[in-house]
Amino acid sequence: MLLVIMMAVLGVYLAVRPDAWTPFAPLDLVIHEVGHPLFSFCGEWMHYAGGTIFQHLIPIISVFILLRQGEYFGIPFCGAWFAVNLYETARYIADTRSQVLPLVTLGTGDEPAEVKFTDWEYLLDRIPGLSIEYDMNVAFAVRIAAFIIMWSSIGLGAWMLWVMYKGNQPKSVTEEQFDN
Repeated sequence: MLLVIMMAVLGVYLAVRPDAWTPFAPLDLVIHEVGHPLFSFCGEWMHYAGGTIFQHLIPIISVFILLRQGEYFGIPFCGAWFAVNLYETARYIADTRSQVLPLVTLGTGDEPAEVKFTDWEYLLDRIPGLSIEYDMNVAFAVRIAAFIIMWSSIGLGAWMLWVMYKGNQPKSVTEEQFDN
């Protein structure tokens, strides 16, 4: 129950402050940065998209691992983690033009990596029908998706708690059972 309460507190916090830091941020940043070289073998576009793809793929893979192990209660947590990743991505997308956020890259040795574009500057300019002028619109849409997924995950966790609670209740004795 504590986990669902913590997820709800995080859900409210991110609904009010969608750009806020969360305890997931350091882990998500590492996963994001690892995604770039993992996907770089698939071409330049996938190199730029790879960080975001990998960052979102890990919670999804975690869901399948938990399903396979029969650990169903972890699924709402993974949904909340996925939603947090979406909030983080929306923050990054919204920063495309202003570039206020610190840029983190995988450098080589003492030399920082040379950056021509931020991920979303590159991606928005290369997705048909979009450009960096749409950064705030795309970020807003991603935040809406994050909100929906976060609260769906919280709802799923609360429903699972309810089912477990009801399953532990003593069975009522009906008249038929009493007569036998």
